[in-house]
Amino acid sequence: MRITGGTGRGRRLKAPTGPHVRPTSDKVKQALFNIIGDRIEGAAFLDLFAGAGGIGIEALSRGAGRVMFVDDSRESLSVVRINVEQAGFAARAQLVLSKAESFLKKTSGPYDIVFLDPPYAMELGPLLGLLAASGIVKPGGDVIAEHFKKQPSPPAAGTLTLHREARYGDTVLAFYR
Repeated sequence: MRITGGTGRGRRLKAPTGPHVRPTSDKVKQALFNIIGDRIEGAAFLDLFAGAGGIGIEALSRGAGRVMFVDDSRESLSVVRINVEQAGFAARAQLVLSKAESFLKKTSGPYDIVFLDPPYAMELGPLLGLLAASGIVKPGGDVIAEHFKKQPSPPAAGTLTLHREARYGDTVLAFYR
């Protein structure tokens, strides 16, 4: 796992061990940031289900103003902390140990971009509905959900509407506004 673009390009990142972590492939990461494009510059970015932090660190490398990393695993957040510090992005990163649902109920945001990569067995609809109801996404902001290809992308959840899907092997990126 490595940073694929921006100021940290080529830097290798550590990954937590165990079957519960599934880092986003470099191919999918590059495609995601090609789609996001210039919207990342200066953005407030939320990496929900952060895992090793690869997506949030990529956002920092490509110019995000700040990134909030949220995960319910101490081991994962420990690895994120190491990765963020070694990449030189600690000043623009914040780490929170919390279940996604609890975080969404108590945080106020706002975020320009929210990326979520929940466990593949988790249903997206209820999670997206909670995200929409939380009000943490800025008006005109983006929500991107990574999920397994056999799980459908909900066409809408609360105020969020699916406007684009991109498939890469077994992975789907679903873009909501």
